[in-house]
Amino acid sequence: MISVEVPALRRLIRSFEVRMKVKELAEACGGRVVRGPDDRMVDGLSYDSRTTRRNDLFFAVQGFTSHGSAYVADALTRGAAAVISDRELDLPHEVPLVLVENGRRAKALAASCFFGRPSTRLRCIGVTGTNGKTTTTYMLKSILEQHGFSTGMIGTIRHLVGRRQVTAANTTPDAVDIQRYLAEMVDENQDAAVLEVSSHALVQARTMGVRFRVGIFTNLSQDHLDFHETMENYAAAKAMLFSSLEPDATGVINNDDHEAARMAKACRCPVLTYGLGEEASVQGIIRRLDSDGFSMNLKTPIGETVVSSRLLGRHNVYNALAASTAAVALDLPLSAIRTGIEVLTSIPGRVESVDAGQDFRVIVDYAHTDDALKNLLENLRPLATRLISVFGCGGDRDAFKRPLMARVATTLSDFTVVTSDNPRSEDARSIIDDIVAGCVPGADVMVEPDRRSAIEAAIREARGGDIVVIAGKGHEDYQILNSGIIEFDDRQVAREILWNL
Repeated sequence: MISVEVPALRRLIRSFEVRMKVKELAEACGGRVVRGPDDRMVDGLSYDSRTTRRNDLFFAVQGFTSHGSAYVADALTRGAAAVISDRELDLPHEVPLVLVENGRRAKALAASCFFGRPSTRLRCIGVTGTNGKTTTTYMLKSILEQHGFSTGMIGTIRHLVGRRQVTAANTTPDAVDIQRYLAEMVDENQDAAVLEVSSHALVQARTMGVRFRVGIFTNLSQDHLDFHETMENYAAAKAMLFSSLEPDATGVINNDDHEAARMAKACRCPVLTYGLGEEASVQGIIRRLDSDGFSMNLKTPIGETVVSSRLLGRHNVYNALAASTAAVALDLPLSAIRTGIEVLTSIPGRVESVDAGQDFRVIVDYAHTDDALKNLLENLRPLATRLISVFGCGGDRDAFKRPLMARVATTLSDFTVVTSDNPRSEDARSIIDDIVAGCVPGADVMVEPDRRSAIEAAIREARGGDIVVIAGKGHEDYQILNSGIIEFDDRQVAREILWNL
């Protein structure tokens, strides 16, 4: 007899139960069937011809680098039963074509309909901002679970769906995958879902069709200008999360950020603010901020408590305030907030210590913007005899931040090692040249393009009481080079070097 776990069985049943007529999906996404039988049944959704299965509906819409119309023939060969597109296509007469105005929005709305609008049966919380999204989602997940809510998560490090983990290719997945994950969470009787919502995802309508009960804004600083081109466009993209909130939702806004008013104005729903000032709806009053973490008085509309955490830095005070304020919006008690934050002792690749018995500290962090690096180094500076930093910048990404990160690193560090990050299709040396151009004159700087050698050089330089900060990649266990992807985990590399020394 074959034994099948109940969640796995539910997923298996769902794959057979979900069937829908093309005309129903056309109505859901505001499209019209312009040819072919509108009562054709489809069993699944696909946006990648390589994974298309028999009787799938294929979305021929704009992707990140190309339009799906180029892959329709391949999808049909693999058994696609219908196509939704924002372009007229020459299809066999028996294949229904649904024509829509905006392909990405149509894909998101059709996916929500196909999977039974799962976000309406979950407490969905979306977190957006330049920095702090991951830590805030982990904190909020911990709070929700302390209250007894089974909680799924979609984010940068990984997606937690029921009892399984899914490797994250993007911070916010494709709209079809989001709805599929949420549907699986519903199937597995989860109560809530916490999602990191990137600016790319908002512009590309990946979260359209998700009913968020709470939207959180952490902060805004320079990043992704390769995509958004201007900070104005970048801020407007973030604001899209808040303009999408229904009147019965709540906007949670960092009152201490310069873009707080913009985000609050975008809301059609009640707003709760958080910050260190008295004017915030939820206020944090720092009692302790040191090498053991932080402690603060938390003042909320439902009462006051003391919250402590082993996570380092003022930026984590703000992340805790964001998660706490969202919990207040969800009517969770102070006891769950306090315990949820206190039991969370570490987050992968976020101010994560690497300890092999050495008499100095090694910290790995995901900081890959000048603001994030500044926050990290400023928080660690008072705790170190000397501060040693290792960082690089990603290729095919916002080049404007490269000299800015260099200025931050060389201003706040005693010794800086400039290296490669994920060069992708760019020349690593060219990226490093852009970085070095921003170094403070006279700063103690070493250039080492090989990331492993750079980390080793920094560790060899360290003495008792020093802190070595390896920034940029955090939880990532790979490096994207011109020649391809290789295995590379800053934490494991640092640990191996420490053992060898």
